[in-house]
Amino acid sequence: MLFRVFYYLEFVRQEKLRTTPTLIAAVVILLTCLLELVFPYAQNKLECITYDWRVLFAQAHRSPSFVIATNLGFVAFNDQTIETISDGSLGFEYGLYWPRHIYGRVLKELTAQGAKAVAFDVFFANLRKDHEPVTLANGSRISSDDYFARVIKKSGNVILAATTQLMPESLFYTNTWQVGNIGVQLDADGVLRRERAFSDARIWHPLILKKAALENFDLFRTQVGSNQLSFYCERDRTRNPIALNSEGKMKTSDLKLDSMPADAPDMFIPFHVRRIWSMGIVLASRELELDLDHPKIEKHQVTLVGSNGVKRVIPLGASGTFHIDWRIRPNDPQLKVGMLEDLLIGGINRSKGEEIINEWSNRLITVGSIATGNDLTDLGATPLDKETYLVSKHWNVANAVISNQFITLCPFWLTMSLIIAIGTVSGWITWNLRPVTGSAVMMLLTLGYGALAYWLFFEYRFWLPLIKPCLAAGAVTHAMMATYRVRIESLERNRVKSVFSKMVSPNVVNELLSKENLKLSGRRQDITVLFADIRGFTQLTDTTQTRAEEYIEQNQLTQEDAEEYRDTIARETLEIVNKCLTTISESITRHNGTLDKYIGDCVMAFWGAPMNDSRHALNCARAAIDAQRALCALNDQRVLANKRIEEENSLLANKGLPLKPLLPLIFLGTGINSGYSIVGLMGSESYGFNYTVFGREINLASRLEGVSGHGRIVIGENTYAQIKRDDPALAAICIELSPVKVKGFSSEIKAYELPWQKAGEKDEVC
Repeated sequence: MLFRVFYYLEFVRQEKLRTTPTLIAAVVILLTCLLELVFPYAQNKLECITYDWRVLFAQAHRSPSFVIATNLGFVAFNDQTIETISDGSLGFEYGLYWPRHIYGRVLKELTAQGAKAVAFDVFFANLRKDHEPVTLANGSRISSDDYFARVIKKSGNVILAATTQLMPESLFYTNTWQVGNIGVQLDADGVLRRERAFSDARIWHPLILKKAALENFDLFRTQVGSNQLSFYCERDRTRNPIALNSEGKMKTSDLKLDSMPADAPDMFIPFHVRRIWSMGIVLASRELELDLDHPKIEKHQVTLVGSNGVKRVIPLGASGTFHIDWRIRPNDPQLKVGMLEDLLIGGINRSKGEEIINEWSNRLITVGSIATGNDLTDLGATPLDKETYLVSKHWNVANAVISNQFITLCPFWLTMSLIIAIGTVSGWITWNLRPVTGSAVMMLLTLGYGALAYWLFFEYRFWLPLIKPCLAAGAVTHAMMATYRVRIESLERNRVKSVFSKMVSPNVVNELLSKENLKLSGRRQDITVLFADIRGFTQLTDTTQTRAEEYIEQNQLTQEDAEEYRDTIARETLEIVNKCLTTISESITRHNGTLDKYIGDCVMAFWGAPMNDSRHALNCARAAIDAQRALCALNDQRVLANKRIEEENSLLANKGLPLKPLLPLIFLGTGINSGYSIVGLMGSESYGFNYTVFGREINLASRLEGVSGHGRIVIGENTYAQIKRDDPALAAICIELSPVKVKGFSSEIKAYELPWQKAGEKDEVC
């Protein structure tokens, strides 16, 4: 189409249209990179959704690299467990909050069956003195809490639940093998995808705990300074500072406790810091014998080494978390699952001397709730399920550490490189391919990139970002540049239509715009060119200026009024010329000619390009005839107008007033010639192009216009021959002129005069 041709030949290479699409792509890429800096892809909601899809895909289509540890176990208690423990069928009746010896009995049985580690996803943050004592085999009685603590110590493989805000009661804490953090790191959409490898918790001195209980201190909000601790009191929302010495110790007397233990020291350290590892990592460390006390912690990873030479490198994100490789649902066949009441029954039967199958031998066991309808419920969303038991986090983390398969985040530099590369490729495709083709290619590239991202996750658990590179950098760049391109092409179409509408008839414009292939870049074409010059324009200008100066002098006008009068005369002169040029141009477009340019008071036009026209000479001749007749009619009107002016001037003369000038008559000299010439866009990329013609035949047409005189049309020999072929009657009235010698041509030129007045009509004015 014509606007496409102009687009490629005239505007694509221009600096303006090269810079704008590049700027669009650069801005989109820059904004995407800044967005990645502020909100990394691992924190982006849409990206996280694509992560969940990949997790589900990998879980549903397990590859050979999909490994699950074979010694993981889950001891669950549910609503049926609660009912069984409360109905007396096991020899005791306890409500929902069982005495601690119930957990002790379960732990004792698991230990007897050879469990390698037992992790309780249950808080034991305080003592329960209200529970009845436990009778031992020797008949002695101890508290339920003491019984549980003894079993914990004897087992030597227990992991108790903790958080940075809540630690196990000292009785349990001092007897357990390890504590494990069971806190959750939910993303903004409420989905559990990440786990904190470790956190540092303050283990407070018993005297501080006693003071906090009495004064209602929120120890988690304590501010630690170099020389004091500032406790926050929830009751009256005040700060209570207590001084520290240079060793970080405080005076016991500063606590102002009413009762003080007899063995209380005069000075003590109020807390010490304990690193709490994720419960899943602690479980795995039991299996791999990892040293949790001497980790190598770096900015983006933590390295754990085992006594047997095993090493695990856990990749960390910016927040110190790692993404959980979700593989194991609670109902996974490779996860050993049992019920808490079955272990209680097994312990009772074992005490009776019965033989018990050791189902839990060498297993890493998590004990947790799957009960519903009470505060034991622990449900939430993970990438595998919209609602599941969050206790499943522990064995998924343990499995990742044991199998040494972690989610690897895309490095920052690679993410940025992908954004820049995809944005750049998207821009190039959009700008250099047709819209439909470009969109199809972009869709294929996006699908290919998406397939690569899924494959990398499926095989290597490598999280390649999708949203920002493909959607933000790729799709947005494509959409914006495509919109810009459509807009530019629409503007160029309108511009070309506007320009050509002034040069050719509307029919020619419509035909041009319907062409798919149109050569405007330059070709040799048989055309007819016309030069039409308004005669006497210089004399008219001189006359009007002379009259203006006479008027100014006669009427003694001020300098300001004189300038205004000169401008008025100049406008009137220009209006005369413009009216004549408009009349000529209308004749040209009416006969499907191409208006090339105005050269002062001369009009240049041609026929036969850009649209082919086999009758271009005849159409040009008819346009020249129409132009002469139109100017003749204009002169007739001016003659009548001058008669009225002469009558008005006679009255003005009698009154001694200035006379009005007569309207000048306009005459036209026309030269026409035909032949092969060069046609195309002439100009430069910097200053624009003009669709024009040039060559020997054009020069000859200009020379023929020079010898045409007033009110005459002179045509060349080639033009006459084509008119004779297409309209013999018109050629018959042409008058052969004597050969003329014109500038720039060595030999005399044969020419003809083309009469333009109708037969039997003679106009004295024209």
